[in-house]
Amino acid sequence: MSRDTPTDDEYTAYRVAALPREEGEFQLTQLFECGYQRWTVDGEQKTEKMLADIERFTTEAFAPSTREEATERPYVDDPGVLAVLTTLGAVCIMDHPKLEDTPPRHLALLGDLRELYVNNIGSLVREYEDWSLHQEIAETLYAKAPGEDGVHPGRVCTDITTRPEFGEGYCLEIPLVAASRKCLARTDSDEGKQGEIQAHVADNNLYVPVSDFMAKYREYAEDAFGRLLAVQEEALTAEQRSWLIVNESAITERIDRFFQAGQTHRVWENWSRQKRDIRTIINAVKATDADTAQLDEPQTARDLYEALEAYEPNRTWEQRACDSFLTPRSLGNTLTAMQNHESVSVEHKWENRYTLTEYSDGARPIHVDTLENLFELPCMAAMDDRLQEKKPVRKDLFNLVRMAWWLPQYRDTSKDEFISDVKDLFSRWPWYDEEVTQYQIRYELDNDIGGEIPLPMNCANDDIQRYCIGRDQCPYSIYGSLPFPEEMYEQIDAQSKHSPQ
Repeated sequence: MSRDTPTDDEYTAYRVAALPREEGEFQLTQLFECGYQRWTVDGEQKTEKMLADIERFTTEAFAPSTREEATERPYVDDPGVLAVLTTLGAVCIMDHPKLEDTPPRHLALLGDLRELYVNNIGSLVREYEDWSLHQEIAETLYAKAPGEDGVHPGRVCTDITTRPEFGEGYCLEIPLVAASRKCLARTDSDEGKQGEIQAHVADNNLYVPVSDFMAKYREYAEDAFGRLLAVQEEALTAEQRSWLIVNESAITERIDRFFQAGQTHRVWENWSRQKRDIRTIINAVKATDADTAQLDEPQTARDLYEALEAYEPNRTWEQRACDSFLTPRSLGNTLTAMQNHESVSVEHKWENRYTLTEYSDGARPIHVDTLENLFELPCMAAMDDRLQEKKPVRKDLFNLVRMAWWLPQYRDTSKDEFISDVKDLFSRWPWYDEEVTQYQIRYELDNDIGGEIPLPMNCANDDIQRYCIGRDQCPYSIYGSLPFPEEMYEQIDAQSKHSPQ
């Protein structure tokens, strides 16, 4: 049987869908063609049925339960169909009238779709009976990095086998000559310690458990989603894209419902273009002289535009926001569109006048005079309850320390003073040990990420979600309610620009 293209060979379809970053545009386009065959009967494509499936798949992706269930069993049973549904659903989201100007990396709904794709392709790979597919994926996941002892000329993974002496389940067999640091599978660990190495050596091979393979594959698939989407967008003609957007309705209606319900956090990531613009305008007004414009007073669009023209921001995201306003009218139109924002009110007379107040994103603010105030956040209160009963896991410690360290009262303080305050906070829990806790706090402080101070977790983080009471019910948000400094949001913006879509 030929294994040339996804359209005439199932194995190739699985391989291309599983490793889109390693494939050329032709193979990926053939994968989409393979998927379209699902809706082709007697040579005729059933477009209405395909559209209904795209709408159902995409709106189901917005439900956490669907995404979670896809980790256990595939939500879609065919790799080509999965590629079509995922990428065309993504196009519908990106082309929604209120979202078309938003960079894809800031679209939370696109993140939902990507998560369903990752969970689904992971399940398809796990259930595929031909182990050679796992071997091919392992060739990519465990290959030596360029410059790391040169390229190994043979196979990286020579077998998928069992070794009862190393435990239950299957292992990847990797010759020692092909092994790299990527093969050092470790168990999860707490309290800043490295987990135990799970890989075993025998007969001049390393044996890596398949569980490590799946964890690494999920990371790969998340990053590779952007490649799949980019090729689909290139393959779609303008007419096909227009037909899709004109005829699709369920996805648009669901997004509109999010807006009508005020659930913009379901739509955008924490950092939206609207947030960037309104914060910049308010900062410009605060920086200008009172004769030009000021907060809490009605201003014309020209007054505010003059404040923006005089503003000299140091932050790149603010400069981009300033550059996006070309005339007083464009500024006025933007503020009118934001009149439902808590910091903006518009007085409609013969000439619109705009009153701006201190920035608010709708989340109830928390004044943090002492570290105990952090427990006003419902998620932190839930964490407090858990820590009364059990010792912390590493991520709880990380988040507590990072959340506190970013507070404005500690930006210029010494580490010793900070550690002293955090130790007082930790002493409320029965497992507190002064020496151990001091070590843990200092360990978190001394670890950076690429030279930058790690950020506290936000509401979307999976580890925070364990304590979340439900974002639809919570009047607070971690990034919106706590008085974090501007430099933290700059770091978020910078990291977002470099994160995979």
